[in-house]
Amino acid sequence: MARRYLNIQEAEATLKRGKTVESFLGGFTLRGERCIRWADFQLNEAGVTANLWEAYDQGSEEFADVYTFDSPHTEYIEPVKVVHSQSIENAAKGLGLTEYKLVNRGLVQDEYLSYLAHT
Repeated sequence: MARRYLNIQEAEATLKRGKTVESFLGGFTLRGERCIRWADFQLNEAGVTANLWEAYDQGSEEFADVYTFDSPHTEYIEPVKVVHSQSIENAAKGLGLTEYKLVNRGLVQDEYLSYLAHT
């Protein structure tokens, strides 16, 4: 069985190839509504950009496209926080993350399905 999570060196190599890495951060309640949160990390000329995303928990086992869920904050889903740093670790700290598991772009949806299975 293949490993799902990237170690920090693998994540940095992924960014250097121009790809995005993500981390599913779980659920929370906002104004009585179930929501989810995830982060993504990208490399640009200034270093690493990290985005913190929040969305209503609108999925199911049959529909896990978190990128299309509605925002609890604005009409369109957009990051609730953006941080620029020189490394993934520092960018994650800037987002307030202390624990996170990095995956390749798109696998955050599998992480969401795992979350659903345990809630």
